[in-house]
Amino acid sequence: MGAAPDTGPRDRGIVAELRLAASFLTIVPFVANRRFDDDSVAGSFGWFPLIGFAIAVGLSLEDLVLARFFEPTIRSILIILSLTVVTGALHLDALADTADALGAGRDRVRSLEILRDSRVGGFGAAALFFALALKVAALATLAGARRYSAIFSAVGLARWAMVAIAARLPYLRTEGAGSAILGVASARRNLMIASLTVVAAMLPLASRTVFFAILLAIVIVFAMRAFYLRWLGGVTGDLIGACGEIVEIAVLIAFAR
Repeated sequence: MGAAPDTGPRDRGIVAELRLAASFLTIVPFVANRRFDDDSVAGSFGWFPLIGFAIAVGLSLEDLVLARFFEPTIRSILIILSLTVVTGALHLDALADTADALGAGRDRVRSLEILRDSRVGGFGAAALFFALALKVAALATLAGARRYSAIFSAVGLARWAMVAIAARLPYLRTEGAGSAILGVASARRNLMIASLTVVAAMLPLASRTVFFAILLAIVIVFAMRAFYLRWLGGVTGDLIGACGEIVEIAVLIAFAR
């Protein structure tokens, strides 16, 4: 006999969406032994920036503790290491896969094959090196309130960019987590929640640099949306993660100017 259909109750609502968003973005098992309805899975995408800002607060607290023992460069390396670990290096892996796929040039079929391949090639390895180097170098130049504003803005805006880059673009795979969370019906609602979260979180930090960082993130998202459409005709999870990484790097550099 086949397995009985799963007809038990499923978690839903904002708390369920937050749990799912945290599980997608971190290695912490927020959803262990839980079941969620499809609307909650789709709705979790809109809360990505909130989880990003929460991660940034944790990193800032870590940096405050490390400041008692280490100078800025070592602290910066440890902070970027912590960010990499807590996110499971998921978005760095996405950046590497995207860089490798770009190496295929205009061959759409080959590019999509590379995006499905978990192995890291030469372009991907170079992208990882420069991404980590730029993050550490930019953060190492910052101190005091500007340093914490940079961490907060970069990590939060990167997660907003993931929501914005995917809004109403075709998803190029029929399976995987992305196919569940990138439904067209929820795209407008998710983008609205993500954008309002950014406004509410960053308004207290209002400054020229913060405004420039937000504007830079928006410009990067629009440019990458246009590029993804022309290149492959839509997005995948790797392309979304790569956009987030690029925004994160760009915002840190903006603060380091």
